[in-house]
Amino acid sequence: MELKTALYGIVAVSVLIFLILLIVYQWMSRRSARDGPGRASRDDRELLPPQRRRSARLMHRLLHQSYADSMKIPLLRRYVSEIRRRMAGIYSYDETTVRSETMKIVWMTFAIAFIAALLLVIWHRDILSVIVVLLVVLMLHNTIVDTFVSRVENRLLRQLSHMISDVRHHYHAHGMVEEAIYEASETASYEAAEHGKKVYEMLTSNNPEESLDRYYEVAPNRFLKGFAGISHFIREFGDKMRPNGSMYLHALTKLNAEIKLEAMRRDKLNYLLKSLTLVAVAPVLFTKPIESWARNNFPAMGQFYDSKFGFIVACFVYFVILASYLLLRKIQETDEGKYAAKTRKGAWEKKLYGIAIVRLLVERVAPPPRHRLYYKTSALLKDANIPLPVEWFYLRRILLCVLFVMGSLSAIVYLHALGVNNVLYGPTRSAAMFGTADETEMRKAYERTEFDRQLILRLGKEGEYGREQIADALRNMPQPLRNQTEMGEAAKRIATKIERLNAEYIKWWEVMIAVSFGCAAYYAPVWVAMFQKRMRSMEMKNEVDQFHTVIAMLCEFERISVENILEWMERFASIFKEPLQNCLLHYEAGADRALEELKMQAPFVPFVRTVEKLQLAVDKIPVKQAFDDLESEQAFYYEERKQEYERMIDAKAAWGKMIGFTPLYTLVFMYLVIPLVYMSMNQMNVYYEQIQKIN
Repeated sequence: MELKTALYGIVAVSVLIFLILLIVYQWMSRRSARDGPGRASRDDRELLPPQRRRSARLMHRLLHQSYADSMKIPLLRRYVSEIRRRMAGIYSYDETTVRSETMKIVWMTFAIAFIAALLLVIWHRDILSVIVVLLVVLMLHNTIVDTFVSRVENRLLRQLSHMISDVRHHYHAHGMVEEAIYEASETASYEAAEHGKKVYEMLTSNNPEESLDRYYEVAPNRFLKGFAGISHFIREFGDKMRPNGSMYLHALTKLNAEIKLEAMRRDKLNYLLKSLTLVAVAPVLFTKPIESWARNNFPAMGQFYDSKFGFIVACFVYFVILASYLLLRKIQETDEGKYAAKTRKGAWEKKLYGIAIVRLLVERVAPPPRHRLYYKTSALLKDANIPLPVEWFYLRRILLCVLFVMGSLSAIVYLHALGVNNVLYGPTRSAAMFGTADETEMRKAYERTEFDRQLILRLGKEGEYGREQIADALRNMPQPLRNQTEMGEAAKRIATKIERLNAEYIKWWEVMIAVSFGCAAYYAPVWVAMFQKRMRSMEMKNEVDQFHTVIAMLCEFERISVENILEWMERFASIFKEPLQNCLLHYEAGADRALEELKMQAPFVPFVRTVEKLQLAVDKIPVKQAFDDLESEQAFYYEERKQEYERMIDAKAAWGKMIGFTPLYTLVFMYLVIPLVYMSMNQMNVYYEQIQKIN
């Protein structure tokens, strides 16, 4: 009772801490929306009322002190650095804000994860459930971090759209690019204003080309790169009036339309998919309540949950939850921030592959570099945006196979131990026990179990024992049974238990099942890569349409070349980024050959058609003439893109709903409905046999 009271006290204190942190976070969010997030400079704080000024200073010191302290702890330092990396692109030039926003996310995620883990561990007492629950808390933690970071990214897009509209207004008034950007940055919201000021500094620097290259390295999205590049073009070569107005304003209009379209896509996808991860993970919370309800209302269900088959079903439910979560993450990861396919430095695969015996094993399993399968696997990894060499990918597959085989064999051993434990220590229910057993019946059931266990241990579990040998052993027991009927029933019961005990060993077909699970795990990374490739294929047409918008803007410049267009396409690219980089590297050696290789590396039909027009523009016709249909059919292409967006979003939403609700259906049917029907049928058979005996 004292332990239970202590646990309740811990929960109460934790909930209180969580509510305090939630209130603090809401206060900081409202302050950020009102005063501009991250304005932690001394001058800004001096403009606040005295009470808010003191609280702002206190929060500022608290966040920065916690950041400094966390960077001294090895594991926590790595975690904070990972979140900082995702926030640094948005607040590229404000170290104070980077640290503050990073620690806000760290605090909230830790608080939510701690509360969730504590509550779930209290509700789930067995070891398997605790391990699974901790994994689920880790999943939720990643989802929470993604949610907070995506909120900041979406806010930057909306602010950038408003700032570009202000740039248009001020450009009408001054006719000067740098002055328009400066004045728009002065009135813009915080995140967009910082980038606008850096674009202004780039335009007015002594070496704009070098400054522009440096800005490209830190710009958080392709739209800011496009805004900086277009502004630099106009300031360098001057603006021209076209039939549809200023060339610069026309380019800003197209860029702003792209930003709004992207913001709309993100908002709609977030609206349709944001809660599906919680839906997929939530069944973990209901496994124990469902089991308790079934045990209390249908006592026979206790035999199912305590049996080996019940353990297998529980593991299957947890596996479906984990698989659904991973697939949903793959669906939600298909945005530009996830496409930079670069191999991690200091990866564990590199260290493990450096061991001679491991490298030898991988070389035996993986295809040689010039083999057809090697090129096929390499192409699949590129299409799925998995930044791994083929050898490391096979190393992962081998490790996953070994882990699943060892895990399956361990589970089989545990199932046999569970079966032995159920035979030796589980309550021995008599044939006359129906429904809920009272305390007296359960005491008698455990007494029968104790009696049977003593006799089984006396006989030994090895060998075959008939009913005669068991009957002789029963007569020699210190407390022999009173009549022949009880002795016959006990001999029959004990013989059945001995048969069940003798059957509890690892069989050949169980080993084959473990090997089958290992084979499935070996091919699972390939299936996941194919699924991710299919999800990315939905984005390819979208990216090609964005290329057309960029090319339509660039065609207005008379000095534009095919190489310049390829450079701009590479800046805006995510899916086709690597093929475009290779094309630019080989462009000086021969434009036609480089473009042909580009078509071979990215054989997507709409993209190939765009590259073919670039081939015509190399030496046959001007760039504007090669893409003359883009401007005339701009309205049609824009509407077509909106429809493509709708179809892509609907397809992702359909996949997400199907995957997200699969764990819930699996839990209800596999863990409750089907076992309930099966146990009910068994009970009906027992009732029928008892009725037959009475008759």
